[in-house]
Amino acid sequence: MKAPLLISFLLSCHLQAQFITGKVRDAQTQEPLPYVNIGVLNHNLGTVSDEQGVFFLELHPDRIRDTLRFSMIGFESEDFIVADYLEKEKIDQIILLKKKTTDLDEIVISTKRTQFETKTLGNKTTSKSIYAAFTTNQLGNEMGFVVRQRKRPMILKKFNISIVENDYGSIRFRLNFYKIENGLPTTTLLKENIIIETEASSGIVSKDLSPYQIVIDEDFFVAIEWIEDLGLGKLYFSGGFFGAPLIAREVSQGRWSKVGSASVGMNIEVRY
Repeated sequence: MKAPLLISFLLSCHLQAQFITGKVRDAQTQEPLPYVNIGVLNHNLGTVSDEQGVFFLELHPDRIRDTLRFSMIGFESEDFIVADYLEKEKIDQIILLKKKTTDLDEIVISTKRTQFETKTLGNKTTSKSIYAAFTTNQLGNEMGFVVRQRKRPMILKKFNISIVENDYGSIRFRLNFYKIENGLPTTTLLKENIIIETEASSGIVSKDLSPYQIVIDEDFFVAIEWIEDLGLGKLYFSGGFFGAPLIAREVSQGRWSKVGSASVGMNIEVRY
């Protein structure tokens, strides 16, 4: 009777999840790359590297043949089969990412135009009685909404988000913009990271987008991303049940999904 129990115990140990670790660096400069998105494609197993480029990720044994992706705005993505990465990790825990050599297509705004319209798109609620939060506390968790194309190219001017309560103190997010396919986000529209940092315990937090010179002439998706592990705490945003519906994913490289009819008090000011 003991043999089956022993086999069961050994099988249980073999199937236990394991942690992988490593460091991500710029292939040219060898400098650490902070806030790299790392995850198993479409399986909600992911994380973000810290300010020193270091990451830790728990992998499930049934994902051994899946693809592990390292991606960073402005850099070429690097993919590994999970089993191959585990072998690499035994020898070298350094991942090198190369800077992209081609830029995204740029949209030129006619200098002859003298009149522009300015509009705030998204959810303007500042409610303190209805509130929302990130769908998980995992690194790489993102949530946002779709912005519809206007009659002319949009110049992105400012991003706003309404905080109901923040007891972490200093917090930091990444602001992301994506192309849309079949109603869900796909590839990034950015050439560089946009970081939002605040110590506000409540109120409107804004990010001036003018220095980034972002012009978009299509439907796009705007999201905030959780990029730092701050431990236990409270972070709530104004919420509502009207306005642009919320779309989110749990972790880096995870699956995007629509979050019912909920909305979060964040919006973007554009000129067109």
